[in-house]
Amino acid sequence: MTDRENSPAFQTLPRSARRVFAAIKRAIGDGSSASVSCIDFRLDHGIARKSVSPSLKLLDHLGLIEIEPGPRLVNVFRFSNRWRTVDEVEAKRLAALARELKPHRTFERRREHLVKSRDLEPKPRNGARFAPARRSP
Repeated sequence: MTDRENSPAFQTLPRSARRVFAAIKRAIGDGSSASVSCIDFRLDHGIARKSVSPSLKLLDHLGLIEIEPGPRLVNVFRFSNRWRTVDEVEAKRLAALARELKPHRTFERRREHLVKSRDLEPKPRNGARFAPARRSP
């Protein structure tokens, strides 16, 4: 493990990500993988809720862990060896990429669709002819 902790990928981690990595390391122990939920991070290891997700994303981008979705909202974590190919420049680039905020999804209607739907007249049902409503005098 000392090679991993001296690597440029590990050196770029903030304190919160190192704490998350240590919690995963304790959970895996001598095994090959471990499942840890977000609640386990909070209750067992005292890691704040807001720092778990960004830390996991950063650890995954830097190649220190692999994350697989598990049953019942629990992730399965494994150690990865992708960190061996990461140098200092690449580690800084990957860390910036992991920290980058993605814009929220926006659901906009296309203007073409709105214009076409306004111009269409209602279609008659069952082959009946459509006659506009008449006003009574």
